[in-house]
Amino acid sequence: MSWWAEPVLRFVQYALLLGLFGWSAFRLLGLSKLGWLGRYDRAPVAIVAAMAAPVASSVLMLQSIAAMMGQPISALDGPMIEAMILQTDMGAAFLVRVGLLLTALGALLTLGRRRGGLAFAALFYAATLLTLGWSGHAAATEGGLGLLHRANNGVHLIAAGLWLGAIGWFLLLIVKCHTQRDESRAGELVAFMHAFAPVGVVLVGVVALTGLINAHLVFGLENAGLVVWTPYGVLLVIKVALVLAMLACGAHNAQTSRAYIADAQTAPAKQGSTVEALRRSLAFELLFGIATTALVALLGTMSPTGIAL
Repeated sequence: MSWWAEPVLRFVQYALLLGLFGWSAFRLLGLSKLGWLGRYDRAPVAIVAAMAAPVASSVLMLQSIAAMMGQPISALDGPMIEAMILQTDMGAAFLVRVGLLLTALGALLTLGRRRGGLAFAALFYAATLLTLGWSGHAAATEGGLGLLHRANNGVHLIAAGLWLGAIGWFLLLIVKCHTQRDESRAGELVAFMHAFAPVGVVLVGVVALTGLINAHLVFGLENAGLVVWTPYGVLLVIKVALVLAMLACGAHNAQTSRAYIADAQTAPAKQGSTVEALRRSLAFELLFGIATTALVALLGTMSPTGIAL
């Protein structure tokens, strides 16, 4: 495969794991009060993603082994693959991750969208996000500081997954309400988004704080002036800019929903324009989130000096 194969596969893995965790956790924790949600639930899509996740992780593992050996995947043999999986930390993380993904898939297939199935799935997908810190930059930090780095990385991904899950769910529901002209449910959803805003601020704060800690543990914030001129630093700056763009969209959503709540009694005709504005803003926010995930996948293959790991 070409040099871009591993970053692309890493992006697919990150997108699937963050998406599955965000879908299950926010459906369980954030949307339980919306009793009409079932008619808009897209569980079949989640099942397909849940089936694809262990496959993507397996292909990425094979590609990583091939890259380490300087060979194409087709040249790998059984003993070589077995040794890398059973005798390395990367292999141990892979085995645990695939086991968790298969268990989560089993929970979704047997229990479906019932609360127990979603709870098991969310728990296992959160655990898979924690395993991502067993390789890459977090795994390179040794001792007690390494444990802190891996734990911090896990909290960062879990908070980011919940944030992305909220964006994805709100976009899906606002689009459905808009296309089906469901005014009563659209109004309830806008009010719900307004009530969720403080929780969103907390999630953003956790993502920002843990991101700063990760950056300090990877290259030291005191070295930021030097790192920013490397390819790694340029991509990191773009990532920060995308996160700020997501924050701007979130602030716009909060302001729009707040204005709607304030004017709901005096200007009911304003609902259509409010829903349309939220639909556009959430779409951009999700696109920025996907682009940020792609940069995270690419940065994970680089060192702060821009040399591939």
